[in-house]
Amino acid sequence: MDTEERTPAARLRAQRVAGLLIFLANGFCMGTWVTRIPDFKRALSLSEATLGNVLLAPALGAFLGMPAAGWLVARLGSRVVAVSAGAAFAISLFGLALSRSPVELFLALTFFGVSNGVMDVSMNANAAEVEQAWGRPIMSSFHALYSVGGLAGAAAGGGLAHAGVTPAVHLCLAAVAALVLVALLSGWVRPGVPARDVPKNPFALPPRAMWPLCAIAFLCMFGEGAMADWSAVYLRETLGTTAAFAATGFAAFSVAMAAGRFLGDGVSSRLGPVAVVRGGGALVTVGLAAALVIGHPAAGLIGFASVGLGLSCVVPTVFSAAARVGPTGTSIAAVATFGYLAFLGGPPVVGHIAAATSLPIALALIVAGALAIVLLAGSIGDRPAARDVEGRSGEHVEA
Repeated sequence: MDTEERTPAARLRAQRVAGLLIFLANGFCMGTWVTRIPDFKRALSLSEATLGNVLLAPALGAFLGMPAAGWLVARLGSRVVAVSAGAAFAISLFGLALSRSPVELFLALTFFGVSNGVMDVSMNANAAEVEQAWGRPIMSSFHALYSVGGLAGAAAGGGLAHAGVTPAVHLCLAAVAALVLVALLSGWVRPGVPARDVPKNPFALPPRAMWPLCAIAFLCMFGEGAMADWSAVYLRETLGTTAAFAATGFAAFSVAMAAGRFLGDGVSSRLGPVAVVRGGGALVTVGLAAALVIGHPAAGLIGFASVGLGLSCVVPTVFSAAARVGPTGTSIAAVATFGYLAFLGGPPVVGHIAAATSLPIALALIVAGALAIVLLAGSIGDRPAARDVEGRSGEHVEA
């Protein structure tokens, strides 16, 4: 049955499933690439410095893609951009597979980053539109599926690498799988509505009403980036644990974040978005501060899990709030760009402060940022009246 022949509630359910699978595909492609980085390092004989320079390419691409994505969503609607970017992101894996030199890999990763940045903004914009029609918080579930996709891509990569499948073959297989999935979903993704007033300059600063939301996203993703790069180092070098135990630090953070995203929509429905963000910031503040003061490995794991759980629903909630403040595409693009800046820039800042003082003091920046999130949480605002799938306010459709 064609989507246009289905009842509005059934059509909305199909649109939600399609959006969830788009997030899954994005995480799958990202997880696929990450597991093969060591293979490319060996195959191309890259030094650590050269690899570090090459890995700047996805960040460069994302910074170019995210602001442009907001403008494209405003002009074309979220479905066209999300499906097109999803196909481009899958195709970018072919470029990585065919890279035979550092320069080729850098160029391929730049395209990888651009397409990922555009896909990230447009799929979040589409998810926000589905959420508004759904009538209750569901944004965290989309981000949970991204986490599942990343784990699936990493697990598949590890299994294929163990089986002796070459990186080129692996990336091509993943590209075909993701491309087929996006193609199958293209007719089911919720049609986006272009904005009435399309911004002339996609790289302009966001309006003042968006600044608190951008600040929350910045502070949240600063913490996420610092956890990714420094949690194991803290356990191994500061607390003197074994390498195996140190690896569980980021695992505790990641598992807690995934669990929080699966539970976040229900909590937000009961307590409201402001309470979710404020409570999450408070959990990070108390949990990580206590861990750093106690200085014991077990406390460190609990503290890192507190950060993962506390931050898990902050960015999804901020994206939902941004979609209510202004045009969905450009608003989410602004929040995503500021957040991504912190995700990439946070770890080096932590490193420099740790070198000048100590790593516990540097990680205390996450505590300070979480406290600031608590203070800024009121800017999230309450949800508007629910809208049904035809766009009438105040009528909730049980989908």
